[in-house]
Amino acid sequence: MSALAYAQLLHRHRWLLLLGSLLAVLALAAGIPRLQVSTDFDIYFSDDNPQMAAYERFERVFTNQDSLTFLILMDPGEALSADNLSLLYELTERSWRLPYARRVTSVANYPYTRVDGDWLETEDLIRDPAAPPPDLERILDTEPGLLGTLISRDLSAMMIGVSLALPHDEAEGNLATVTEARQLRDELAAAHPGVRILVGGSAATNVTLTEAVEQDVSLLVTLSYTIILICLALLLRSVLGTIATLGVITLSIVGTMGLFGWLGYTLSPVTGFVPSMVMTMAVADSVHVLVTWAHERRQGLDLVRAMGESLRVNTQPVFLTSLTTVIGVLSLNFSDSPPYRDMGNMVAVGVSLAWLFTMVFLPAFMLTFPGKVPAGRAHDGDHPLSRLAELVIRWRIGLLVGLGLTTVVLSAFITRNELTERWHQYFSDTFEVRRAMDAADETLAGIHAMHFILDSGSPDGINDPAYLREVDAFAHWLEAQADVGSVSTLAETIRSLNRKFNGDDPAYDRIPDDRELVAQYLLLYELSLPQGMGLDTTINVGRSATRATLIHHRTDSETLLALERDAVAWLADNAPHVDAVQATGLDMMFAHINHRNIRSTLKGIAVALVLISVVLIFALRSVRLGLLSMVPNFAPALIAYGIWGLTVGHVDLAISIVSALSLGIVVDDTVHFISKYRRAVVEKALSTAEGVRYAYRTVGVAMIITTVVLVAGFSVLGFSAFNPSRETGVLLAITLTIALVMDLLLLPPLLTVFGPSADPGVETG
Repeated sequence: MSALAYAQLLHRHRWLLLLGSLLAVLALAAGIPRLQVSTDFDIYFSDDNPQMAAYERFERVFTNQDSLTFLILMDPGEALSADNLSLLYELTERSWRLPYARRVTSVANYPYTRVDGDWLETEDLIRDPAAPPPDLERILDTEPGLLGTLISRDLSAMMIGVSLALPHDEAEGNLATVTEARQLRDELAAAHPGVRILVGGSAATNVTLTEAVEQDVSLLVTLSYTIILICLALLLRSVLGTIATLGVITLSIVGTMGLFGWLGYTLSPVTGFVPSMVMTMAVADSVHVLVTWAHERRQGLDLVRAMGESLRVNTQPVFLTSLTTVIGVLSLNFSDSPPYRDMGNMVAVGVSLAWLFTMVFLPAFMLTFPGKVPAGRAHDGDHPLSRLAELVIRWRIGLLVGLGLTTVVLSAFITRNELTERWHQYFSDTFEVRRAMDAADETLAGIHAMHFILDSGSPDGINDPAYLREVDAFAHWLEAQADVGSVSTLAETIRSLNRKFNGDDPAYDRIPDDRELVAQYLLLYELSLPQGMGLDTTINVGRSATRATLIHHRTDSETLLALERDAVAWLADNAPHVDAVQATGLDMMFAHINHRNIRSTLKGIAVALVLISVVLIFALRSVRLGLLSMVPNFAPALIAYGIWGLTVGHVDLAISIVSALSLGIVVDDTVHFISKYRRAVVEKALSTAEGVRYAYRTVGVAMIITTVVLVAGFSVLGFSAFNPSRETGVLLAITLTIALVMDLLLLPPLLTVFGPSADPGVETG
């Protein structure tokens, strides 16, 4: 069927097509309430993820690691004042009543042991805040796990840790716990105006993640959409054209979300970016069709013929850009993390729907509500880009050399990017949880936790002095590593007990030689501990293994992975009685998956680029044009990541997928320009220079409109307080801006010098 015949068919059945589109999307929209939303960390891991399996084994042995913390900050030296000890005591006591609280740990209820003859007595370190132990400062300095961990060395900060036993629906449990914790914080902060109290921990982080996404959606994403629509109205100079584009955007997004609701998908913060990406391609597709339609109407064609001509020249490039975008985002299926695979699949479906509605709903709408002929120039001779076309043709060699060298030089800085993740930078300091992390890192041991299961290989093996000495040596080795704030092990407790049973003689601050004595120490210690404060978080049931917990100052994922590798290697070389194959904990799980994800995603993008190049070669029916298209398709991402290497210097998972997300619009401009050029030189038998001029006239304005609109929309995300969204928006805006420059200033010289032409001569004037 010819494009004109198709336009006539659309015109005859326009009301049916409009109504059918709306009804189809309404049917899909009924699935939206079925969508589940989760911010739980486990959605980022597939069922067969080895680190997730190790973490679950760890939690089964040593209880789960969900936590909430209170950080009390005051002037240096003020922590032990009567008022601050009273605050600490009250907050500790009331923390036990928080929803799902399983264990509360602070200086106030620290299990302080005293030896009375052959008997061991353990009691809370601060039973009465009005009468603390007279030698409290000495106790803080000598007891393991206090100074630097629960209280800062300069006495300017104290921490209360609350271990949580959250229900299966962790999102509700997190919210209930954090909400009540914040209320408690506000109440006590008002009663003690001299201090600051910050709420942190994994529960607070999960809740804050939800709040950050909701904040972006309610404010920035809404503002982004508004700016895009305003820009469309101003640049298209057509209210009805803007409404039609908004219709394509809405139908595509609602249809996508509804379909995945029917399929039973669970949304994550990652998939929250899907509407923006679907909107990107919906805008690009719609603008190309509308701009050409308006141009043909100004040339005097009637509604149907103008639409037929617009569809004739745009159907192939719009289909190609949609197809290449689908290939690009489907490359995210290389990811190890389900949310990123889901995002790629959802965007692929959304882009496909955007193409469908651009080909059906948009023309049917404009043929039903055409409005006036949009204002603009009716003749090609005074086209606004004619002067730019002449300059580019005249200076084609200089532009080729200059932009080519610029691409090479800036691309070289890609190597300055370190592939790593920095979780502590996810939130800006407008969020309390970020302020809590920064303060804990500055005043206490750090913010990253790494756990090792140290297995002796035999029942009751933890009583073996040889095993304990190796555990102790391992702890000392860990403490000597850069930026390690604290290390806690059972060996430290045994050394402390041995010293106390020997009159606090420092010479006995060591592991006893007698296995039975070690067992006796542990038995007496466990019997003396109050309910809820036992060693179940340190020793497994069979008493064959203990855990070592390391707290590290803020760093990146690659540093943690390197430390894990070194630690496991040290144990293999120096601890024959200890079996430990890997570290675990939330930080380590995300370090591993981000390490794999970043690299697998980049591999997937490389595969997508090869496939896209092959598609373009076949679609354009020219190896030369297909190869030339690679330059403006690849250069924007290379330059953008080079600029990123110069200015930021690290690529995390959010940044690594920008090339996949931006690929559609980058290829969109290139394909449209080349397709118009090819039409000129093949169908119209024009020279290379005339082919370039024709492409500028027919598609240049649409390229500028789509880029300006989308860059304006994505730039708004640069104001996000959630750094992954902010950095993704900024890098997308940079990439799309560079893509426009390359398509307007580098691609035309490439075509002029190397492109196929009916006339081998090149005009310059």
